[in-house]
Amino acid sequence: MKNTLTNSHKRYQRKVKIGFLTALFLFIGGFAFSISKLTSTADTEELLDKKTVKGLILSPDKKPIPGAVILVKETTTGTVTDIEGNFWLDLEKFNQETITLKISMIDYESTEIMVNTKKLPKDLGKITLKKEAK
Repeated sequence: MKNTLTNSHKRYQRKVKIGFLTALFLFIGGFAFSISKLTSTADTEELLDKKTVKGLILSPDKKPIPGAVILVKETTTGTVTDIEGNFWLDLEKFNQETITLKISMIDYESTEIMVNTKKLPKDLGKITLKKEAK
């Protein structure tokens, strides 16, 4: 009987050690991952070095509009705003001097913005869409 208790106690200690080591390795891995994310270049910084435009799409009451569509007019090149209303669009493949961006969203009037490709990268700033008349 004593031998069984000793074996179960040893098994318990082994499980505790394995659990502790697993938690330790997960913590160290997560810490290493967070450090690598802090030291790597942000995606937005990489984009700003190229021929890109960026901006913030807002509603009339100055709230961000997630999911607004930004297209280069008469092409299929475009992007969609993120949850905070921000967008970035790479215009590297366009050779024209000016490009028209069409910004649209359901329940809002579409708007068009002219962009000079010779002056890129460019921040278009805050763009407010008007509510669609019903």
